[in-house]
Amino acid sequence: MKKVAIVILNILFISICSAEPLPELQTQNRGLKIVHKVQEVKQQEQRVALVIGNNNYSGMLSKLHNPVNDALAMKNVLEQKGFKVIYGENSTKKEMNKKLEMFYSTIKEGGIGMFYFAGHGIEVEGINYLIPTDSKIKEKSDTEYEALNLNKITKRMQKIGNRLNIIVLDACRNDPFSRGIGIGGLAKTEPIGMFVAYSTGAGSVASDGKLGEHGLFTSSLIKYIKRGLSLRDVFQQTRAEVYKKSNKKQFPAIYDQTINGDFYFTKSDKETPIVSNEPTRSTAAKSTDITNNIVIESKLKEHIKVSLQGSNIKNGMLEIVLNIQNLKAKKQTLHYRVKWLDSEGFEVGESLSIWQPLFIDVDESKKIKELSMVPNAHSYKIYFK
Repeated sequence: MKKVAIVILNILFISICSAEPLPELQTQNRGLKIVHKVQEVKQQEQRVALVIGNNNYSGMLSKLHNPVNDALAMKNVLEQKGFKVIYGENSTKKEMNKKLEMFYSTIKEGGIGMFYFAGHGIEVEGINYLIPTDSKIKEKSDTEYEALNLNKITKRMQKIGNRLNIIVLDACRNDPFSRGIGIGGLAKTEPIGMFVAYSTGAGSVASDGKLGEHGLFTSSLIKYIKRGLSLRDVFQQTRAEVYKKSNKKQFPAIYDQTINGDFYFTKSDKETPIVSNEPTRSTAAKSTDITNNIVIESKLKEHIKVSLQGSNIKNGMLEIVLNIQNLKAKKQTLHYRVKWLDSEGFEVGESLSIWQPLFIDVDESKKIKELSMVPNAHSYKIYFK
């Protein structure tokens, strides 16, 4: 009987193991398979936008037709493009400051920050101010106390140190304190590390448009945000279209002071570099071999050993870590530079390829870490001399 029982148990065990999973377990397994497909996993850097549109001004400041329409349309398209949007319309100074603090706090986590403002903007003695709806400006000198200083906003954003910040101002209206029609506009601004765009050139004014419509600048900008263009190309295409449609009366200003790579509103393959897991070839290979990522000047080949320690994607950018070992019986001073290459082997981000010094003591090894700063970098070549 014991033998029969054992046989029956074995049969049952085999049947259970070979049976199809329960429907519930099948669903879980299918879900796990989808989640763990490596090719479907992409590292996504944070995108945050503060969008404000102000229409309802009073006193010396005329009511505007379309900033709220423009701001709402911008909010919608940015949300479609993966942005977390902090939104405000017809905001008071207190409300604008509160939303700015929320914005600063969020972009501290890194990634992309974008500030879009549509409404009245005034330049006073070379400083630009964004006007809340509750401002009580009777004289131009009141602006300093009643409005928000753009320079203070850009400085706060710069100090936070996230990868990229974008400021877009559709705020180039007539100056209510100037007698001449069409006099006003904003002063030029070029904060380092940021991308700033005005709906028209510094010192010029842009039309508010007809009631219930969108301003020419914002409608064109939204159009090109939806396309797979780089940040610069989005605004260059927008500028060309606005200039043409306004019969050459409105020419948007672009102040590009970015230093940490490009950006795409509409994600594309260019934004996610492909990193090969294949080991780097030995430095003994000929430097003329185009497939070799490491190029060492002939006289150095016997004195240093270079190896790739690893590569990964950091905030959408290709990062490499290399180890350099001194094989010489004395201290060495080297120079190296990295050229970042796209999927076709052409150099991208040429301005980032500069010679950098490297000091290595006797029997010492040093690690160097380099970040591409350009989203379409798929590979690299590093040179030593």
